[in-house]
Amino acid sequence: MLDVQLKIFKMVVEKKSFSLAAQELHMTQSSVSQHIQALEIYFGTKLFDRLHRRICLTEAGSALYPYAISLDRLYQEARDTMLGQLDLVTGRLSIAASMTIGEYLLPKILVRFNRLFPKVNITLEIENTEKVIGKTVEGNADVGFVEGLYKPVAELDGECFHGDDLVVIKAASDCERIEEPVSVATLMSERWVMRETDSGTRRVFENFLVRHDFSPSSMNVIMSFSSTEAIKSAVMTGAGLGIMSRLAVDGEVRRDEIVVVPLREGTIDRNFWILRNKAKFQTKTVNRFCTFFMEQVNS
Repeated sequence: MLDVQLKIFKMVVEKKSFSLAAQELHMTQSSVSQHIQALEIYFGTKLFDRLHRRICLTEAGSALYPYAISLDRLYQEARDTMLGQLDLVTGRLSIAASMTIGEYLLPKILVRFNRLFPKVNITLEIENTEKVIGKTVEGNADVGFVEGLYKPVAELDGECFHGDDLVVIKAASDCERIEEPVSVATLMSERWVMRETDSGTRRVFENFLVRHDFSPSSMNVIMSFSSTEAIKSAVMTGAGLGIMSRLAVDGEVRRDEIVVVPLREGTIDRNFWILRNKAKFQTKTVNRFCTFFMEQVNS
């Protein structure tokens, strides 16, 4: 309260009037008078003499005035410093992302961002979709990335952008290159290695099956892994078919280690989502990264 009273005192001195100071501060004249009175009580001395409808500083008031000026300048310097900090792209950037985005899309973009803004300390946690949403809702992640069938959450702002497509994969050693599209019906009884049930990848594929009148429960799923690399390894050793992001298997396809099985039912497209907590303060760093990310994926 003392700092507020000193600010009011400084304004009264400069305006040489209680009423003009009140107008400048958007206060009532009586409120200004009460604050000055409280200040005089605090210091145990009068700060103003009231002579012929004019106010003049007392000796004590004259001694106090330079301190009021210094305090006001200090507050202004603090304000300028904090605004400057907010305008800097620096500090911590915490990101949570689901598997495909975290392992195959974000790393390259984060490297480019770090080259532009080397003072940003970036952490990336890769989790399944539900855990990414949870971390973003709880405020433990500044930005969350999920893929597939995201259902809007009240606490989050979500922005959708084009992702990739899912592909059915098989070990190249198990077959010759497949040129003609294969019906999903012929693949349902095959052995499948899948992601865990609450992963975005699996939910998108199961939704694709339902849209084409196939029951996901009819699939012969022999193993479920939470790791994309584990699924690729299992498929390449002949465990069965897998379903995966095209981004995730691009290298293995080019090296003829994995074959993509074209589907008669068409491509399995999916979107990605960038999530931010509505209630969490968005720093300059977070805003700049989100803008940079969208520029990268849209270029």
